[in-house]
Amino acid sequence: MDIIKKFLKYDKNDSLIRDGIILFTATMIANASGYIYHLGMGRILGPADYGALGAILSLLYILLVPFNVIQTTLSKFVAKFKANDQENKIRYLFYYSLKKLSLYGIILAIISGFFWYNTIFPFLNLKYGISLVIVMSILVFFIFLLPINRGILQGLQTFKPLGINIVIEAITKLFFGFLLVMLGFGIVGAFIGIVLSYIIPFIISLWPLKKRYLSKKVEDIEIKSIYKYSFPVLITMLSLTAFYSLDVILVKHYFNDISSGFYAAAALLGRIVFFASLSISMVMFPKVAEMDAMKKPNVHILNKALSIVALISAAISVGYFVLPKLIVMILFGSEYLEITSYIATFALLMSFFSLSYLLALYNLSVNRISFIFILLFFNIIEIVSIVLFHDSLRQVINSLTVVMMLMFILMMFYTLYRNRYGTINNNPSI
Repeated sequence: MDIIKKFLKYDKNDSLIRDGIILFTATMIANASGYIYHLGMGRILGPADYGALGAILSLLYILLVPFNVIQTTLSKFVAKFKANDQENKIRYLFYYSLKKLSLYGIILAIISGFFWYNTIFPFLNLKYGISLVIVMSILVFFIFLLPINRGILQGLQTFKPLGINIVIEAITKLFFGFLLVMLGFGIVGAFIGIVLSYIIPFIISLWPLKKRYLSKKVEDIEIKSIYKYSFPVLITMLSLTAFYSLDVILVKHYFNDISSGFYAAAALLGRIVFFASLSISMVMFPKVAEMDAMKKPNVHILNKALSIVALISAAISVGYFVLPKLIVMILFGSEYLEITSYIATFALLMSFFSLSYLLALYNLSVNRISFIFILLFFNIIEIVSIVLFHDSLRQVINSLTVVMMLMFILMMFYTLYRNRYGTINNNPSI
C-alpha cells in the first residue's frame, strides 16, 4: 500500500498523474461516446456494411496524420516557449499557423476529393456518390484547423479546456452521426457527423485562447526550425497510424465482407487499449519537452508514464481474456460472437503498440529522430506478414502480435541506450 501511495503521489512539479487523470477522464468519455457511435453503426448496418464503414474509417486514421503532426509540433514549441517565458512567440505561432494551415487545408481538400473518388473507393470496392467525396473534402480542411488550438492548449499544459474540447468533439459526432443516419443519410450521414465534430470544437476552442493570444503584440520566431521538426513528426505519426489502419484495409482487400466486418469489430475492441492509455502519452509529451528545454532530467516522467500505460493495458487485456463472450454480447451483440476468440490477443497486440507509441513520443520530445527507422522497418514487416499470412483472421492477428512485440522490444532498447549514452541537447539528433 505504501508503494502505491508513493507511486500515486504528485506535487506541482510532478503532475503527470493529476493531469493524466484529467485527460484520461475526458478521453474515456470521448472513447465511450465513440464506441457507442461505432457499436450503434455496427448494429444498424450489419457486418457487411460495417466492414465498409470500418475500412473508410481506417483510411480516415491515416488522413488524421496531419492532425497529429500539427498538434504535436505546436505542442512541442509552445512548451519550449513556455519554459523560456516567451508568450509573444506563442502568440506569433498561433497567428502564423491559422493563416498558413487554412491555405494548405483548402488545397489538400480539393486534391483529396479526386483521390477519394478515383482511387480509394475503387480499391475498396465501394460505390458511393459525389456527396461523400464532398463531405470527406470538407473534413480534410478542418483537420488542419482544430489541431492548432489543441496544440497550443496541450503545450501550455492547460488540460482542462483541452479535455472539455475532446469531449465536445465526441458528443457532437455521436449526436449528429446517429441523427443523420436515422434520418436515412446512411454512411454519408455518419461522416457529416464527423465533420461537424471538427467544426464545432474548433470554434469553441478559440474561447480559452482569445484573451491570451488574440492581441496584436507578437514576436517573430524562426519558422524554419518548426518546419524542420515537423518532418520527423510527420513520418512518425504516419508510421504509427499505419500500424492500426493498414491491417483493416488489407483484411478488407483479402477477405470477404463478413470476415472483414468481424475483423473491424475485433480491431475496434482492441483499440480500446490504445485509446484508453493515449491520454498518458499526450500529457507526458509537453512535460518532457518543457523539461528538456530547461535542461532538466526527465527519465522519471517516462518511467512513470510507461508504468501507467502498462497497468491500463494489462487491466483491459485481462478483462478480454476472462470475459470475452460477455464483452462482445454487450458491445456488439450475438451476431459478432465469432470474434470472442480474437479480442484477447488483439488487446495484447495493442498493449505492445501503446507502449511503443509512448516511447516514440518521448523520443520526439527530446529531439531524437533515428528511432523512426525502427518504426518504418516494422511497417514493412506488418504489410509483408499480412500479405504472406492471411489464411485466416487468427493467422493475421497472431502474426501482428509478434510484430508488435518485437517492435516494442527494439524501441525500448533504443530508448534505454540513448538515455544512457545520448547527449541532451536542443537539436534533432541522429
